[in-house]
Amino acid sequence: MSTITIDNEEYKLEDMSERAKGLATHCRDLQAKIMTKQMDLEQSITARNAYVADLKSELQKEDKPEAAE
Repeated sequence: MSTITIDNEEYKLEDMSERAKGLATHCRDLQAKIMTKQMDLEQSITARNAYVADLKSELQKEDKPEAAE
């Protein structure tokens, strides 16, 4: 038996009209897309932070005067 929870209330899909079932399907699909996009955003932020750290490190190397030979 499949259910959907809205505002802390559980509803059985088998008791819903066809239209309500379709709307519930859209809600579930959109929730999955939101979760995927949130994960993508977190990964992008992490990657960007790594590139910024790499760039800072590289710039610090360039700013240091070369040792006298």
